[in-house]
Amino acid sequence: MLDCIVIGAGPGGLVTTKELLEQGISQVMCLEQAENVGGVFANTYDNLVLTSSCTYSMFSDFWIGDGNQQVFWTKNEVVEYWKSYAQHFGVLDKIRFNSKVIAVTPQENEGWKIQLASGETFCSKRVALAVGNNSIPSYPQWKDSLTEVEFSHSKQYRNADNFVGKNVLVVGGGESGSDVALEISRVAKNCWVSLRNSTGWITPRKRGSYAADIATHRGLYGLPKEYGHTFSQLISQVELSKKDPVHETIVQLNDKVKSKNGIWGTYGTKTLSLPKAIVHHGCKVVGEILRVENGGKTLIAAEGETLANVDAVVFCTGYKNYVSFLPYEINEIDPSSCYNHMFHSKYRDKIGLIGWARPGFGSQFPIMEMQARFFALICTGERTLPAYEEMEQIKSMDRAKYLQQFEHNATRIRSLVDYHIYMDDLANLIGCKPPLWKYFFLYPRLWLRMVYGATQGTQFRLRGPGKKEALAQELIAKLPVSSFNHVVKAGLKGRVIYGFKSVIKGLINPVNFAKKLARNLLSADSLSNSI
Repeated sequence: MLDCIVIGAGPGGLVTTKELLEQGISQVMCLEQAENVGGVFANTYDNLVLTSSCTYSMFSDFWIGDGNQQVFWTKNEVVEYWKSYAQHFGVLDKIRFNSKVIAVTPQENEGWKIQLASGETFCSKRVALAVGNNSIPSYPQWKDSLTEVEFSHSKQYRNADNFVGKNVLVVGGGESGSDVALEISRVAKNCWVSLRNSTGWITPRKRGSYAADIATHRGLYGLPKEYGHTFSQLISQVELSKKDPVHETIVQLNDKVKSKNGIWGTYGTKTLSLPKAIVHHGCKVVGEILRVENGGKTLIAAEGETLANVDAVVFCTGYKNYVSFLPYEINEIDPSSCYNHMFHSKYRDKIGLIGWARPGFGSQFPIMEMQARFFALICTGERTLPAYEEMEQIKSMDRAKYLQQFEHNATRIRSLVDYHIYMDDLANLIGCKPPLWKYFFLYPRLWLRMVYGATQGTQFRLRGPGKKEALAQELIAKLPVSSFNHVVKAGLKGRVIYGFKSVIKGLINPVNFAKKLARNLLSADSLSNSI
Protein backbone atom coordinates (compact mmCIF):
# COMPACT_ATOMS: atom_id res chain seq x y z
CA MET A 1 0.00 0.00 0.00
CA LEU A 2 1.24 3.47 -0.92
CA ASP A 3 1.55 6.17 1.71
CA CYS A 4 -0.18 8.74 -0.48
CA ILE A 5 -1.61 9.12 -3.96
CA VAL A 6 -1.75 12.65 -5.37
CA ILE A 7 -4.40 13.15 -8.04
CA GLY A 8 -3.47 15.81 -10.58
CA ALA A 9 -0.12 17.09 -11.88
CA GLY A 10 -0.98 20.75 -12.10
CA PRO A 11 0.81 23.17 -9.77
CA GLY A 12 -1.04 21.85 -6.71
CA GLY A 13 -0.21 18.24 -7.42
CA LEU A 14 3.43 18.96 -8.23
CA VAL A 15 4.08 20.96 -5.07
CA THR A 16 2.24 18.40 -2.92
CA THR A 17 4.29 15.51 -4.31
CA LYS A 18 7.47 17.51 -3.77
CA GLU A 19 6.58 18.35 -0.16
CA LEU A 20 5.74 14.73 0.60
CA LEU A 21 9.10 13.65 -0.77
CA GLU A 22 10.95 16.30 1.22
CA GLN A 23 9.27 15.05 4.39
CA GLY A 24 10.62 11.58 3.73
CA ILE A 25 7.43 10.02 2.33
CA SER A 26 8.84 8.09 -0.60
CA GLN A 27 5.90 5.75 -1.25
CA VAL A 28 3.96 8.37 -3.16
CA MET A 29 2.45 8.38 -6.65
CA CYS A 30 1.01 11.26 -8.65
CA LEU A 31 -1.70 10.37 -11.18
CA GLU A 32 -2.32 12.69 -14.14
CA GLN A 33 -4.86 12.04 -16.89
CA ALA A 34 -3.01 14.18 -19.47
CA GLU A 35 0.33 13.55 -21.17
CA ASN A 36 2.20 16.32 -19.38
CA VAL A 37 2.22 18.56 -16.32
CA GLY A 38 0.28 21.78 -16.01
CA GLY A 39 -3.28 20.70 -15.28
CA VAL A 40 -6.05 23.04 -16.42
CA PHE A 41 -3.52 25.83 -17.05
CA ALA A 42 -1.99 23.88 -19.90
CA ASN A 43 -5.37 23.63 -21.66
CA THR A 44 -6.75 27.14 -21.49
CA TYR A 45 -7.17 29.81 -24.16
CA ASP A 46 -4.21 30.52 -26.40
CA ASN A 47 -3.31 34.01 -25.15
CA LEU A 48 -3.62 33.36 -21.42
CA VAL A 49 -1.33 35.52 -19.28
CA LEU A 50 -1.30 34.96 -15.51
CA THR A 51 -2.79 37.73 -13.40
CA SER A 52 -0.19 37.31 -10.65
CA SER A 53 3.41 38.31 -11.30
CA CYS A 54 6.33 35.90 -11.28
CA THR A 55 7.26 37.29 -7.86
CA TYR A 56 3.92 36.14 -6.47
CA SER A 57 3.48 33.03 -8.63
CA MET A 58 6.82 31.40 -7.81
CA PHE A 59 7.17 28.55 -5.39
CA SER A 60 9.07 29.56 -2.28
CA ASP A 61 12.31 27.64 -2.89
CA PHE A 62 12.66 27.69 -6.68
CA TRP A 63 13.84 30.93 -8.25
CA ILE A 64 12.09 32.48 -11.25
CA GLY A 65 15.29 33.75 -12.88
CA ASP A 66 16.87 37.16 -12.45
CA GLY A 67 15.02 39.94 -14.23
CA ASN A 68 11.61 38.23 -14.10
CA GLN A 69 10.39 39.81 -10.87
CA GLN A 70 8.01 42.21 -12.65
CA VAL A 71 7.06 39.79 -15.45
CA PHE A 72 3.71 38.01 -15.94
CA TRP A 73 4.08 34.54 -17.40
CA THR A 74 2.14 33.23 -20.38
CA LYS A 75 0.61 29.79 -19.93
CA ASN A 76 3.49 28.18 -21.83
CA GLU A 77 6.07 29.96 -19.69
CA VAL A 78 4.49 29.01 -16.39
CA VAL A 79 4.14 25.37 -17.47
CA GLU A 80 7.85 25.36 -18.33
CA TYR A 81 8.61 26.74 -14.86
CA TRP A 82 6.57 23.93 -13.29
CA LYS A 83 8.35 21.33 -15.43
CA SER A 84 11.72 22.64 -14.30
CA TYR A 85 10.51 22.65 -10.69
CA ALA A 86 9.30 19.05 -10.95
CA GLN A 87 12.54 17.92 -12.53
CA HIS A 88 14.70 19.75 -9.98
CA PHE A 89 12.95 18.15 -7.01
CA GLY A 90 12.59 14.66 -8.44
CA VAL A 91 8.84 14.84 -8.86
CA LEU A 92 8.65 13.70 -12.50
CA ASP A 93 9.72 10.18 -11.55
CA LYS A 94 6.67 9.90 -9.30
CA ILE A 95 4.11 10.90 -11.94
CA ARG A 96 2.08 8.42 -13.99
CA PHE A 97 0.73 10.26 -17.02
CA ASN A 98 -2.31 9.17 -19.08
CA SER A 99 -3.83 7.85 -15.87
CA LYS A 100 -7.44 8.97 -15.51
CA VAL A 101 -8.99 8.33 -12.11
CA ILE A 102 -12.62 7.14 -12.28
CA ALA A 103 -13.24 6.09 -8.66
CA VAL A 104 -11.82 6.75 -5.21
CA THR A 105 -13.36 4.38 -2.68
CA PRO A 106 -12.77 4.22 1.08
CA GLN A 107 -11.67 0.83 2.43
CA GLU A 108 -12.43 -0.83 5.74
CA ASN A 109 -8.79 -0.50 6.77
CA GLU A 110 -9.21 3.30 6.45
CA GLY A 111 -7.18 3.42 3.26
CA TRP A 112 -8.40 4.15 -0.26
CA LYS A 113 -8.77 2.16 -3.46
CA ILE A 114 -8.14 4.26 -6.55
CA GLN A 115 -9.42 2.91 -9.85
CA LEU A 116 -8.20 4.11 -13.25
CA ALA A 117 -10.00 4.14 -16.57
CA SER A 118 -7.48 1.53 -17.73
CA GLY A 119 -8.82 -0.92 -15.15
CA GLU A 120 -5.78 -0.68 -12.87
CA THR A 121 -6.29 -0.16 -9.16
CA PHE A 122 -4.02 1.13 -6.41
CA CYS A 123 -4.34 1.25 -2.65
CA SER A 124 -3.14 4.16 -0.56
CA LYS A 125 -3.30 5.28 3.06
CA ARG A 126 -4.10 8.86 2.02
CA VAL A 127 -5.20 10.85 -1.02
CA ALA A 128 -4.34 14.42 -1.96
CA LEU A 129 -6.93 15.86 -4.34
CA ALA A 130 -5.19 18.45 -6.51
CA VAL A 131 -7.45 18.56 -9.56
CA GLY A 132 -8.87 21.98 -8.74
CA ASN A 133 -12.47 22.99 -9.34
CA ASN A 134 -12.19 23.96 -13.01
CA SER A 135 -13.53 20.75 -14.47
CA ILE A 136 -17.32 20.88 -14.74
CA PRO A 137 -18.71 24.11 -16.24
CA SER A 138 -21.48 25.95 -14.45
CA TYR A 139 -24.28 27.57 -16.48
CA PRO A 140 -27.30 29.74 -15.72
CA GLN A 141 -30.65 27.98 -16.15
CA TRP A 142 -31.54 29.89 -19.30
CA LYS A 143 -28.76 28.16 -21.21
CA ASP A 144 -31.17 25.32 -22.02
CA SER A 145 -33.38 27.77 -23.96
CA LEU A 146 -30.63 28.50 -26.50
CA THR A 147 -31.87 26.34 -29.33
CA GLU A 148 -31.17 28.65 -32.28
CA VAL A 149 -27.73 30.06 -31.45
CA GLU A 150 -24.28 28.68 -30.82
CA PHE A 151 -23.14 28.50 -27.20
CA SER A 152 -19.99 27.39 -25.44
CA HIS A 153 -18.13 27.73 -22.15
CA SER A 154 -14.81 29.44 -21.54
CA LYS A 155 -13.40 25.98 -20.80
CA GLN A 156 -13.65 25.24 -24.54
CA TYR A 157 -12.59 28.72 -25.70
CA ARG A 158 -9.18 28.97 -27.36
CA ASN A 159 -9.38 32.08 -29.57
CA ALA A 160 -11.87 34.37 -31.32
CA ASP A 161 -11.60 32.84 -34.80
CA ASN A 162 -15.14 31.42 -34.68
CA PHE A 163 -16.71 34.78 -33.84
CA VAL A 164 -15.54 37.01 -36.69
CA GLY A 165 -18.36 39.27 -37.86
CA LYS A 166 -20.92 37.81 -35.44
CA ASN A 167 -23.12 39.24 -32.70
CA VAL A 168 -21.78 37.66 -29.53
CA LEU A 169 -22.79 37.77 -25.87
CA VAL A 170 -20.16 36.98 -23.23
CA VAL A 171 -21.72 36.07 -19.88
CA GLY A 172 -19.55 36.91 -16.88
CA GLY A 173 -16.85 39.50 -16.31
CA GLY A 174 -14.18 37.80 -14.22
CA GLU A 175 -10.58 37.52 -15.39
CA SER A 176 -11.21 34.93 -18.09
CA GLY A 177 -14.47 36.56 -19.11
CA SER A 178 -12.74 39.92 -19.50
CA ASP A 179 -9.96 38.47 -21.64
CA VAL A 180 -12.46 36.57 -23.81
CA ALA A 181 -14.58 39.71 -24.24
CA LEU A 182 -11.58 41.74 -25.41
CA GLU A 183 -10.53 39.14 -27.97
CA ILE A 184 -14.04 38.68 -29.33
CA SER A 185 -14.85 42.40 -29.41
CA ARG A 186 -11.87 42.97 -31.71
CA VAL A 187 -13.39 40.78 -34.44
CA ALA A 188 -17.14 40.58 -33.77
CA LYS A 189 -19.81 42.74 -35.34
CA ASN A 190 -21.22 43.39 -31.86
CA CYS A 191 -20.06 42.15 -28.46
CA TRP A 192 -21.98 42.44 -25.20
CA VAL A 193 -20.97 41.40 -21.69
CA SER A 194 -23.70 40.39 -19.26
CA LEU A 195 -22.99 41.04 -15.58
CA ARG A 196 -25.19 39.75 -12.78
CA ASN A 197 -23.62 42.08 -10.22
CA SER A 198 -20.09 43.26 -10.90
CA THR A 199 -16.79 42.20 -12.40
CA GLY A 200 -15.06 42.06 -9.06
CA TRP A 201 -12.56 44.86 -8.38
CA ILE A 202 -10.65 45.70 -11.55
CA THR A 203 -6.98 46.49 -11.20
CA PRO A 204 -4.18 46.41 -13.80
CA ARG A 205 -1.49 43.80 -13.99
CA LYS A 206 1.08 46.58 -14.19
CA ARG A 207 1.36 50.22 -13.30
CA GLY A 208 4.07 51.51 -15.60
CA SER A 209 6.89 48.98 -15.52
CA TYR A 210 5.98 47.68 -12.05
CA ALA A 211 3.83 44.65 -11.30
CA ALA A 212 0.81 46.04 -9.47
CA ASP A 213 0.48 43.03 -7.15
CA ILE A 214 3.77 43.88 -5.42
CA ALA A 215 1.56 46.30 -3.47
CA THR A 216 -0.44 43.35 -2.09
CA HIS A 217 1.69 43.40 1.03
CA ARG A 218 1.47 43.32 4.80
CA GLY A 219 1.96 47.06 5.11
CA LEU A 220 -1.45 47.60 3.49
CA TYR A 221 -3.43 44.40 3.94
CA GLY A 222 -2.84 44.32 7.70
CA LEU A 223 -5.24 47.22 8.11
CA PRO A 224 -8.81 46.59 9.36
CA LYS A 225 -11.08 45.39 6.57
CA GLU A 226 -13.45 48.31 7.11
CA TYR A 227 -10.71 50.55 5.72
CA GLY A 228 -11.30 48.86 2.37
CA HIS A 229 -14.15 51.30 1.65
CA THR A 230 -11.93 54.36 2.14
CA PHE A 231 -9.08 52.66 0.30
CA SER A 232 -11.37 51.98 -2.65
CA GLN A 233 -12.36 55.63 -2.86
CA LEU A 234 -8.72 56.71 -2.83
CA ILE A 235 -7.90 54.29 -5.65
CA SER A 236 -10.83 55.58 -7.72
CA GLN A 237 -9.66 59.15 -7.29
CA VAL A 238 -6.25 58.21 -8.64
CA GLU A 239 -7.79 56.41 -11.63
CA LEU A 240 -9.94 59.45 -12.47
CA SER A 241 -6.96 61.79 -12.16
CA LYS A 242 -5.36 60.08 -15.17
CA LYS A 243 -7.98 61.69 -17.45
CA ASP A 244 -8.02 58.53 -19.54
CA PRO A 245 -11.20 56.85 -20.81
CA VAL A 246 -9.94 53.35 -19.92
CA HIS A 247 -9.30 54.37 -16.33
CA GLU A 248 -12.61 56.22 -16.17
CA THR A 249 -14.30 53.00 -17.29
CA ILE A 250 -12.45 51.10 -14.56
CA VAL A 251 -14.06 53.40 -11.99
CA GLN A 252 -17.51 52.97 -13.54
CA LEU A 253 -17.21 49.18 -13.40
CA ASN A 254 -15.75 49.17 -9.88
CA ASP A 255 -18.65 51.33 -8.72
CA LYS A 256 -20.83 48.26 -9.30
CA VAL A 257 -19.10 46.61 -6.32
CA LYS A 258 -21.53 47.15 -3.43
CA SER A 259 -19.51 45.54 -0.65
CA LYS A 260 -19.27 47.55 2.55
CA ASN A 261 -15.53 46.76 2.53
CA GLY A 262 -15.04 47.86 -1.09
CA ILE A 263 -12.03 46.22 -2.67
CA TRP A 264 -11.54 44.00 0.40
CA GLY A 265 -15.07 42.67 0.23
CA THR A 266 -14.81 41.12 -3.22
CA TYR A 267 -12.35 39.35 -5.50
CA GLY A 268 -9.81 40.95 -7.79
CA THR A 269 -10.11 41.07 -11.57
CA LYS A 270 -6.51 41.83 -12.34
CA THR A 271 -6.76 42.75 -16.00
CA LEU A 272 -7.85 45.80 -17.97
CA SER A 273 -9.27 43.70 -20.79
CA LEU A 274 -12.92 44.61 -20.25
CA PRO A 275 -12.36 48.39 -19.94
CA LYS A 276 -10.25 48.25 -23.11
CA ALA A 277 -12.92 46.25 -24.92
CA ILE A 278 -15.50 48.87 -23.97
CA VAL A 279 -13.40 51.93 -24.84
CA HIS A 280 -11.51 50.72 -27.91
CA HIS A 281 -13.83 48.15 -29.48
CA GLY A 282 -17.38 49.22 -28.61
CA CYS A 283 -18.17 46.33 -26.28
CA LYS A 284 -21.33 47.03 -24.26
CA VAL A 285 -22.13 45.95 -20.68
CA VAL A 286 -25.68 44.79 -19.97
CA GLY A 287 -27.37 43.33 -16.91
CA GLU A 288 -28.28 39.77 -16.08
CA ILE A 289 -30.23 37.95 -18.80
CA LEU A 290 -33.82 37.48 -17.64
CA ARG A 291 -35.65 36.28 -20.74
CA VAL A 292 -34.79 34.28 -23.84
CA GLU A 293 -36.82 34.66 -27.02
CA ASN A 294 -36.59 33.09 -30.47
CA GLY A 295 -34.33 30.30 -29.23
CA GLY A 296 -31.74 32.83 -28.08
CA LYS A 297 -31.79 35.10 -31.10
CA THR A 298 -33.29 37.76 -28.82
CA LEU A 299 -32.20 38.20 -25.20
CA ILE A 300 -33.72 40.56 -22.63
CA ALA A 301 -31.46 41.85 -19.84
CA ALA A 302 -32.33 43.02 -16.33
CA GLU A 303 -32.44 46.74 -17.08
CA GLY A 304 -34.63 46.29 -20.13
CA GLU A 305 -31.86 46.05 -22.71
CA THR A 306 -32.77 43.98 -25.77
CA LEU A 307 -30.02 42.09 -27.58
CA ALA A 308 -31.20 41.35 -31.12
CA ASN A 309 -29.90 38.98 -33.78
CA VAL A 310 -27.61 37.14 -31.37
CA ASP A 311 -25.42 34.56 -33.11
CA ALA A 312 -23.42 33.09 -30.24
CA VAL A 313 -23.14 33.05 -26.45
CA VAL A 314 -19.92 32.34 -24.53
CA PHE A 315 -20.44 31.47 -20.87
CA CYS A 316 -17.61 32.59 -18.57
CA THR A 317 -19.64 31.56 -15.56
CA GLY A 318 -17.22 29.47 -13.57
CA TYR A 319 -17.38 25.84 -12.52
CA LYS A 320 -19.23 23.50 -10.20
CA ASN A 321 -17.51 22.31 -7.04
CA TYR A 322 -18.00 18.69 -8.05
CA VAL A 323 -15.64 15.73 -8.42
CA SER A 324 -17.36 12.74 -10.00
CA PHE A 325 -14.96 10.04 -8.79
CA LEU A 326 -15.20 10.85 -5.05
CA PRO A 327 -17.56 9.13 -2.60
CA TYR A 328 -21.07 10.58 -2.81
CA GLU A 329 -20.80 12.19 0.65
CA ILE A 330 -18.08 14.55 -0.56
CA ASN A 331 -18.30 14.65 -4.36
CA GLU A 332 -20.14 17.97 -4.19
CA ILE A 333 -17.37 19.87 -2.48
CA ASP A 334 -18.06 22.99 -0.47
CA PRO A 335 -14.56 24.21 0.43
CA SER A 336 -15.92 26.55 3.11
CA SER A 337 -17.37 23.53 4.95
CA CYS A 338 -13.93 21.92 5.19
CA TYR A 339 -11.39 22.59 7.91
CA ASN A 340 -9.07 25.24 6.46
CA HIS A 341 -10.64 24.56 3.06
CA MET A 342 -8.73 21.27 3.11
CA PHE A 343 -10.14 18.51 5.34
CA HIS A 344 -13.61 16.97 5.44
CA SER A 345 -15.00 16.17 8.88
CA LYS A 346 -15.81 12.54 8.07
CA TYR A 347 -12.57 11.52 6.37
CA ARG A 348 -10.35 13.96 8.28
CA ASP A 349 -6.64 13.57 7.41
CA LYS A 350 -7.23 10.66 5.00
CA ILE A 351 -7.97 13.02 2.13
CA GLY A 352 -6.69 16.55 1.64
CA LEU A 353 -7.91 19.20 -0.81
CA ILE A 354 -5.11 21.17 -2.47
CA GLY A 355 -5.98 24.31 -4.42
CA TRP A 356 -9.59 24.73 -3.32
CA ALA A 357 -9.03 28.11 -1.65
CA ARG A 358 -9.35 31.17 -3.91
CA PRO A 359 -7.80 34.40 -2.64
CA GLY A 360 -9.60 37.69 -3.26
CA PHE A 361 -6.20 39.19 -4.05
CA GLY A 362 -2.73 37.65 -3.93
CA SER A 363 -2.02 34.38 -5.73
CA GLN A 364 -3.34 30.84 -5.53
CA PHE A 365 0.08 29.23 -6.03
CA PRO A 366 1.62 30.18 -2.64
CA ILE A 367 -1.62 28.98 -1.04
CA MET A 368 -1.25 25.62 -2.76
CA GLU A 369 2.29 25.35 -1.47
CA MET A 370 1.31 26.18 2.12
CA GLN A 371 -1.50 23.63 1.95
CA ALA A 372 0.95 21.05 0.61
CA ARG A 373 3.40 21.74 3.42
CA PHE A 374 0.68 21.36 6.05
CA PHE A 375 -0.67 18.18 4.44
CA ALA A 376 2.81 16.64 4.30
CA LEU A 377 3.32 17.31 8.01
CA ILE A 378 -0.05 15.71 8.72
CA CYS A 379 1.09 12.64 6.78
CA THR A 380 4.28 12.32 8.82
CA GLY A 381 2.46 12.81 12.11
CA GLU A 382 4.44 15.94 12.91
CA ARG A 383 1.15 17.84 12.89
CA THR A 384 -2.31 16.51 13.73
CA LEU A 385 -5.84 17.73 13.13
CA PRO A 386 -7.90 18.87 16.11
CA ALA A 387 -10.69 16.76 17.53
CA TYR A 388 -14.02 16.72 15.67
CA GLU A 389 -15.73 19.25 17.95
CA GLU A 390 -12.85 21.71 17.67
CA MET A 391 -12.70 21.29 13.89
CA GLU A 392 -16.41 22.11 13.66
CA GLN A 393 -15.96 25.16 15.85
CA ILE A 394 -13.03 26.46 13.79
CA LYS A 395 -14.93 25.88 10.54
CA SER A 396 -17.91 27.81 11.89
CA MET A 397 -15.69 30.70 12.98
CA ASP A 398 -13.93 30.82 9.61
CA ARG A 399 -17.23 30.83 7.71
CA ALA A 400 -18.53 33.67 9.88
CA LYS A 401 -15.28 35.60 9.42
CA TYR A 402 -15.35 35.40 5.64
CA LEU A 403 -19.10 36.02 5.47
CA GLN A 404 -18.57 39.22 7.42
CA GLN A 405 -15.74 40.32 5.13
CA PHE A 406 -17.03 39.17 1.72
CA GLU A 407 -20.81 39.19 2.37
CA HIS A 408 -22.77 37.75 -0.61
CA ASN A 409 -19.52 36.94 -2.44
CA ALA A 410 -18.64 34.40 0.27
CA THR A 411 -21.99 32.69 -0.26
CA ARG A 412 -21.65 32.63 -4.04
CA ILE A 413 -17.93 31.75 -4.24
CA ARG A 414 -17.48 29.07 -1.58
CA SER A 415 -13.71 28.90 -2.03
CA LEU A 416 -13.12 32.63 -1.41
CA VAL A 417 -10.55 33.52 1.29
CA ASP A 418 -8.52 36.51 2.37
CA TYR A 419 -4.98 35.79 1.18
CA HIS A 420 -3.05 37.26 4.11
CA ILE A 421 -5.34 35.86 6.78
CA TYR A 422 -5.37 32.41 5.21
CA MET A 423 -1.62 32.24 4.65
CA ASP A 424 -0.85 33.33 8.20
CA ASP A 425 -3.43 30.90 9.63
CA LEU A 426 -1.71 28.01 7.84
CA ALA A 427 1.70 29.35 8.83
CA ASN A 428 0.64 29.29 12.49
CA LEU A 429 -0.44 25.66 12.14
CA ILE A 430 2.82 24.72 10.42
CA GLY A 431 4.98 26.87 12.69
CA CYS A 432 6.57 28.90 9.90
CA LYS A 433 5.13 32.39 10.30
CA PRO A 434 7.85 34.91 9.37
CA PRO A 435 9.89 36.21 12.34
CA LEU A 436 9.20 39.86 11.58
CA TRP A 437 10.37 41.19 14.95
CA LYS A 438 13.74 39.48 14.56
CA TYR A 439 14.22 40.72 11.01
CA PHE A 440 13.18 44.28 11.85
CA PHE A 441 16.19 44.54 14.18
CA LEU A 442 18.73 42.20 12.55
CA TYR A 443 17.92 42.39 8.83
CA PRO A 444 15.96 45.60 8.22
CA ARG A 445 16.33 45.45 4.43
CA LEU A 446 14.85 41.97 4.32
CA TRP A 447 12.12 43.07 6.75
CA LEU A 448 11.24 45.89 4.34
CA ARG A 449 10.82 43.37 1.52
CA MET A 450 8.65 41.12 3.65
CA VAL A 451 6.37 43.93 4.83
CA TYR A 452 6.34 46.29 1.83
CA GLY A 453 7.04 43.75 -0.88
CA ALA A 454 4.77 40.96 -2.11
CA THR A 455 3.65 38.58 0.65
CA GLN A 456 4.75 35.57 -1.35
CA GLY A 457 5.82 32.15 -0.19
CA THR A 458 9.54 32.58 0.42
CA GLN A 459 9.18 34.52 3.68
CA PHE A 460 7.52 31.40 5.12
CA ARG A 461 10.77 29.46 4.67
CA LEU A 462 12.70 31.42 7.31
CA ARG A 463 11.80 29.15 10.21
CA GLY A 464 9.82 26.12 11.27
CA PRO A 465 9.40 22.73 9.56
CA GLY A 466 10.74 22.83 6.03
CA LYS A 467 12.76 25.98 6.70
CA LYS A 468 15.51 26.91 4.25
CA GLU A 469 16.71 30.07 5.92
CA ALA A 470 19.85 30.78 3.89
CA LEU A 471 18.08 30.21 0.57
CA ALA A 472 15.07 32.23 1.70
CA GLN A 473 17.25 35.18 2.69
CA GLU A 474 19.03 35.03 -0.67
CA LEU A 475 15.76 34.99 -2.63
CA ILE A 476 13.97 37.63 -0.53
CA ALA A 477 16.91 39.98 -1.11
CA LYS A 478 16.18 39.73 -4.85
CA LEU A 479 12.49 40.54 -4.52
CA PRO A 480 11.16 44.04 -5.25
CA VAL A 481 9.72 46.48 -2.76
CA SER A 482 6.57 48.36 -3.70
CA SER A 483 7.26 51.79 -5.13
CA PHE A 484 6.06 54.75 -3.08
CA ASN A 485 2.84 54.94 -5.06
CA HIS A 486 -0.77 55.82 -4.26
CA VAL A 487 -1.36 52.36 -2.78
CA VAL A 488 1.46 52.69 -0.25
CA LYS A 489 0.37 56.25 0.54
CA ALA A 490 -3.20 55.05 1.13
CA GLY A 491 -1.86 52.35 3.43
CA LEU A 492 0.18 54.85 5.41
CA LYS A 493 -2.86 57.10 5.69
CA GLY A 494 -4.79 54.18 7.11
CA ARG A 495 -2.08 53.47 9.65
CA VAL A 496 -2.20 57.08 10.80
CA ILE A 497 -5.99 56.90 11.17
CA TYR A 498 -6.08 53.65 13.07
CA GLY A 499 -2.91 54.43 14.96
CA PHE A 500 -4.60 57.58 16.28
CA LYS A 501 -7.62 55.51 17.34
CA SER A 502 -5.28 53.14 19.14
CA VAL A 503 -3.64 56.06 20.93
CA ILE A 504 -7.00 57.26 22.19
CA LYS A 505 -7.83 53.79 23.47
CA GLY A 506 -4.31 53.51 24.86
CA LEU A 507 -4.91 56.45 27.16
CA ILE A 508 -7.47 54.27 28.88
CA ASN A 509 -5.18 51.23 29.10
CA PRO A 510 -1.55 52.32 28.58
CA VAL A 511 0.03 48.89 29.20
CA ASN A 512 -1.98 47.14 26.50
CA PHE A 513 -1.46 50.11 24.21
CA ALA A 514 2.34 49.87 24.45
CA LYS A 515 2.31 46.15 23.69
CA LYS A 516 -0.05 46.46 20.73
CA LEU A 517 1.68 49.49 19.25
CA ALA A 518 4.99 47.62 19.19
CA ARG A 519 3.35 44.64 17.55
CA ASN A 520 1.68 46.80 14.90
CA LEU A 521 4.84 48.69 14.00
CA LEU A 522 6.95 45.58 13.70
CA SER A 523 4.63 42.93 12.33
CA ALA A 524 2.50 45.20 10.15
CA ASP A 525 -0.01 42.41 9.86
CA SER A 526 -2.07 42.49 13.02
CA LEU A 527 -3.39 46.02 13.29
CA SER A 528 -6.90 44.73 12.84
CA ASN A 529 -6.60 42.98 16.20
CA SER A 530 -5.59 46.12 18.04
CA ILE A 531 -8.75 48.14 17.72
